[in-house]
Amino acid sequence: MQDLLFQWGPVLILALLFVIVVRKDPRRFGLGVLLVVIVWSAAVNLTVNLTSLVIPDADTAAWVVSIAALVMLLASVFVVGALGAFLIVNTFTMWRKEGLGLAPQVSGMLGAGMLLYVVVGLMTVFFEIISLVPPLLFIGLPAVYLGFLFVSFLAYSLLYNWATRRFGRPVDAVIVLGSGLGDGERVTPLLAGRLEQGRAVFERSRAAGRDPVLVVSGGKGDDEQLAEAEAMGAWLVERGFDRDKLLLEKQSRDTEENLAFSTAFLRGRGDVVVATSDYHAFRSAIVMRKEGIPGYTVGCRTARYYWPSATVREFAAILLEHSRANLLILTLLWLPALIYLVYLVTMAVRGL
Repeated sequence: MQDLLFQWGPVLILALLFVIVVRKDPRRFGLGVLLVVIVWSAAVNLTVNLTSLVIPDADTAAWVVSIAALVMLLASVFVVGALGAFLIVNTFTMWRKEGLGLAPQVSGMLGAGMLLYVVVGLMTVFFEIISLVPPLLFIGLPAVYLGFLFVSFLAYSLLYNWATRRFGRPVDAVIVLGSGLGDGERVTPLLAGRLEQGRAVFERSRAAGRDPVLVVSGGKGDDEQLAEAEAMGAWLVERGFDRDKLLLEKQSRDTEENLAFSTAFLRGRGDVVVATSDYHAFRSAIVMRKEGIPGYTVGCRTARYYWPSATVREFAAILLEHSRANLLILTLLWLPALIYLVYLVTMAVRGL
């Protein structure tokens, strides 16, 4: 009993902390990290407990757990390689359908790097190329850290988006975030999905007895003939939306400005819903919290081929928003390899 308490006590404490923070404000990236730690710890404890229950002999149980850990490691290597290959293929799909923008280029290079790392790592093990171990560790430790953060971001953003779509409460205002217009003037399918999602929340809130307004937010890009908000408003009105309940915010150029300028229309109102695409919903929620805007975000579904590179882009944006902390941690992870590199250089110089 004491062993079980020692194993599961910290997990239960972390789970309780997770619930408390979620109830206070679920729009925190740290909750994703906490969620992954809880799930991973629970899975490890459960594996150990079940093994001990089925196999009473301690030595045999330890051997089985070791084999299970090895299988998980090999599975992780396979997943990394497969994900890298998928990102490469997806880049070509994006190139064919949308053109080769920055986001698919980044995801394609990331996929190529992941696949190359797995191939070189396997070659190092099979052919015992000892000289490749230091550079692999130099790259691998930061990669594990970034991979852990990405899994945390992905897991919690999916959970957050599902929860807000399923359990989102009625609100007093809806903000629909703009995106690029097709041919400089046309609402694209991606933007139409956001508008439909925002309108659905608007209608649901009105049915619950609220008197909401809907703000469409987006300025005029350099390659656009009119402001995104104007195209969005016209799209809604053409489909029967009440013009008197529609507000246009036509100056913003990014998510931060979308929210800051839109909330200027909403002084005195209560909770706000921000409607956007699913890949963008959680980062928008983080921005909402930073700007002190009460409410939550909902994300509409995005085309499958578009989602991977867009998700990588959102993750990169979050990393950049916390660049100092991440740079410090990456430096600490690189420090042992740098010390080893200095040692090798020093020994080489002495040998000359």
